Amino acid sequence: MKFHLTIVLFSILKFSFSQDSTAFELSELSVTANIINTEIKNTGRNITVIDPKMIEASPVKTLEGVLQYALNVDVRSRSAFGVQADISIRGGHYDQTLILVDGIKVNDPQTGHHSLNIPVPFSMIDRIEILQGGTSRVFGPSAFSGVINIITKKINKNSLAANVGLGSCGSKNAGLSTGLVFGQNTASISLEHMDSDGYISNTAFKKQTISASLSRIYGNGSLDVNFGAMANQFGAANFYHPKFYKQYEEVDSRLVNVAWMHKFSRKLSGILMVNQRTHHDLYDFDDYLGSRKFSSVNFHKTSVLDAEWKFKLDNKLGQTAFGAEYRQEKVLSNRLGDNLSDPQVVDAELYPNVFYNKSKIRDNLSFFGEHQKRWKKYSLSAGTLVNYNSQFGLAFYPGIDLSYFSSKNSTFYASVNRSLRYPTFTELYLNTSTVKADPNLEPEKAMSFELGHKYHSRIYASVVSVFYRKTTDAIDKVKRPDLAVPTMENIDDINMLGIEVSQNILLEDYVKLLKKITFNYAFLKADRNEQGFQSFYTLNYLKHKFSAGVFLQPIKNASVAIWYTHKNRAGNYQWDTASPLLAYPKVNLVDIRFSQQLGKIALFVDVNNVFDKTYFEHGFVQLPGRWITVGIKADF
Repeated sequence: MKFHLTIVLFSILKFSFSQDSTAFELSELSVTANIINTEIKNTGRNITVIDPKMIEASPVKTLEGVLQYALNVDVRSRSAFGVQADISIRGGHYDQTLILVDGIKVNDPQTGHHSLNIPVPFSMIDRIEILQGGTSRVFGPSAFSGVINIITKKINKNSLAANVGLGSCGSKNAGLSTGLVFGQNTASISLEHMDSDGYISNTAFKKQTISASLSRIYGNGSLDVNFGAMANQFGAANFYHPKFYKQYEEVDSRLVNVAWMHKFSRKLSGILMVNQRTHHDLYDFDDYLGSRKFSSVNFHKTSVLDAEWKFKLDNKLGQTAFGAEYRQEKVLSNRLGDNLSDPQVVDAELYPNVFYNKSKIRDNLSFFGEHQKRWKKYSLSAGTLVNYNSQFGLAFYPGIDLSYFSSKNSTFYASVNRSLRYPTFTELYLNTSTVKADPNLEPEKAMSFELGHKYHSRIYASVVSVFYRKTTDAIDKVKRPDLAVPTMENIDDINMLGIEVSQNILLEDYVKLLKKITFNYAFLKADRNEQGFQSFYTLNYLKHKFSAGVFLQPIKNASVAIWYTHKNRAGNYQWDTASPLLAYPKVNLVDIRFSQQLGKIALFVDVNNVFDKTYFEHGFVQLPGRWITVGIKADF
């Protein structure tokens, strides 16, 4: 039985490009990450799903790699293979996107820079659901500009899979996973290793990930236990400051989750999820480790405890969802939080006389209610979430979505939703020679309005949407001419207008060589510019983003996938205060995968950045040129 450990109130649904081993298919829509079951064409939101075959066919080996092709998703990498990457949706920044794994919130309260430090091997990702726009009424704080839900593979048969790859810059990657079914129980374990010598000085990395699960299905429900761990050590060159090339960082994360789903009666079902996430971050700004200046190194440890219990009730008036969540966020640090009366040693053996001397704890309690009603040609979903945060007080997140079904395949929709985001511990407390925090920052708030049209048939799918987001108390890192270092500020109101277009066409029944074409385009425009200050994040967004994928089958059991991506970014970057502001150059990238299936074994060659373009997505952080990877996969 497929069982998705998801914790949402309302619709993030699957637009499935379900396939057999040789064919794409735009199939009927099915439910994945919701409690109230709703087909995607009936929802009042713009939802994208990157399905298993799309992931398998594309020239990618990491999560950030496949997300760079998605509609209105901005992936700002500082290195290859997702070593460090920030992700945002609809012109938001990296702290405004909520990341879920099987519905579990994995955002780190220290900073959104850690959002993609996910303890799940890439080979275990089944599909990825992307909800455009703020949806705090469904997910609470952090779901400010969008949500990405990573759905992992579920075990339904005994299996063994392995992969290995070698590539440019001494890169190596390998993975192994196995699944076992015994009676009503399943178990799995998966491991992944990636490393590289680096493409320029001080960009070498080593990343290791492991995940394991144990599940039991019984008459009216199921119980799942999941564990994941990730460790990543990397040279950070000039990642966070343009003039310091000896930066270095180590991160590791752990996630344990227990989920119990039960059907209490024919009309009432629920899911209880309890999880603990820990994250360690060591950041060295200028080779302080080498000179043994350990007290100058940043040490942070965050822990998050989260418990959610949510229910769905079918009734004569429609379907109702309700529930509650408790979340505690804690940081131990030598930089972030309030002074500790009893400091804790970081690591007596490795870093003598270094202590976690600061800490901060905040508690979050929320209650929600949602109701959905379907008529012949209409569907209405409305609800609210009431949230209390011990640091910022009480807040409400109401919202409403309306759909009109003009035909079997065509839907018009509209939505209005309020969202809010609390400042991270870094924004509130980090004071260094390169940034000054503000402990009095206000949460940022937004009202989002959206109109759109969807068309889904067996061979063609289309989504066109227009949205407007009105943000107040926007939080940004800002450099002003009269200040020596950038500061964290609430920079008043920012209004964002956007247009999104997504098209998917199946041609394999009509054209022998060509299987599928997919493309998406997004246009964004903020009503505020950088006047008298430099914005590091909020006003650095993609004005234009276009991605197109072509999937070919030149001969039997062979395939070619070609992706083109164009990025035109607003905002500026600067070498130092004495240098002029520079506009971001346009980026045009082409990636290709060649693959050949030989029974249960697949051979592939990836060529990323085919034309060896020099480009930047974060200031002066140069990204890799042409990168070639040769690999083999086996699935038994």
